[in-house]
Amino acid sequence: MSGRRRLEAVDLLIPELFAQEGGIQTYSRTLLRALHTVRPELRLRVFIRNDRPHQLPTSGWPGVEWHVASGSSLRLALALLAASRRRPGLLLSTHPNFAPLQWLHHRLTGAPNWCSAHGIDVWSLPPGFTRWSLARLQRLLPVSRFTAERLRQQLGRRCPPISVLANSYDQTRFTPGLRPEALLQRYGLQPHQPLIFTLSRLSGFDRYKNIDRLIQALPELLPQWPDLRLMVAGDGDDRPRLQQLAQRLGLARQVIFTGRLGDAELVDHYRLATLFALPSEEEGFGIVFLEALACGLPTLAGNRDGSCDPLADGAHGLLVDPRLPLAPPLQALLERRGRELWFQPERLSTTVAERFGFPALCSELDRLLLECEQAMEVFSHH
Repeated sequence: MSGRRRLEAVDLLIPELFAQEGGIQTYSRTLLRALHTVRPELRLRVFIRNDRPHQLPTSGWPGVEWHVASGSSLRLALALLAASRRRPGLLLSTHPNFAPLQWLHHRLTGAPNWCSAHGIDVWSLPPGFTRWSLARLQRLLPVSRFTAERLRQQLGRRCPPISVLANSYDQTRFTPGLRPEALLQRYGLQPHQPLIFTLSRLSGFDRYKNIDRLIQALPELLPQWPDLRLMVAGDGDDRPRLQQLAQRLGLARQVIFTGRLGDAELVDHYRLATLFALPSEEEGFGIVFLEALACGLPTLAGNRDGSCDPLADGAHGLLVDPRLPLAPPLQALLERRGRELWFQPERLSTTVAERFGFPALCSELDRLLLECEQAMEVFSHH
């Protein structure tokens, strides 16, 4: 009896990996590491549209074959199709905009094509070649149940098999810890001063994250917590509007804008906080929620989008309607009212790691690769 047919190669099609930081970049790097972890024998070829040669890492990615297109979609497609002559395996893309290229790849090679789906990029797909191509791939990998359901509604009977492959995080880095003395001094905070922390790109396109509504909630909270601070981390073209809002409400001292945080300082900023809040309405998943929960923070999120997944439908944190007043739920968390787990940092961190940590991602990815191999085995016998 012959052994099970094994995948020999996985090609990844990625919009951007190292040029900038963002949710899809983080997801793509994590997925690549997971592939290398569960199947170290795989030949991994990575095709990146926007990165340039000088942005590639010089170490830390053993055995990976890089192909960068420096922003050219044509160069990316030609490199992928040229490489596909060498026994293609699974082609996995981390953005649905590549679906037409993936459909062509499958037509030319017969190799299975999978595609990740995150959030608003697939929630309202207009009729066209991208939508048509997505419906003809072999598997879709949305990061949340919310996105999975939106895909099913739009693609209907033509919808390919769907497997939710949730975002993950580095549970060795994001852990509970003491408030860093250096950051207390930097921001002029006292050791036990209450601090609401939020983290987001401050773009005009991202107003659905409702940072302004967090600012507007402060006046109702300050009479009970006069030394309360809201820390807004991130940068973008919407930052001046948010700063003007704080000033107009007389909250210039109470709202701290940190600007963009470097990766090395991120964990310490979570540890500085009393609670984390991001009452978004259009979140595909929200890796920041995993990071905050892993650092042991009571966490508030919106209940209208993919945020429900990292918060485990309210088991891990407080889900609220982001269109209702935010002061009452924020007050509840400041008063430590809610499920016991939310206010037990070590236990909360462990619980989140068991469900969303890197080993959990690796386990689910290994299961999906096994399914792919079984399908290939069946196909080879017909």
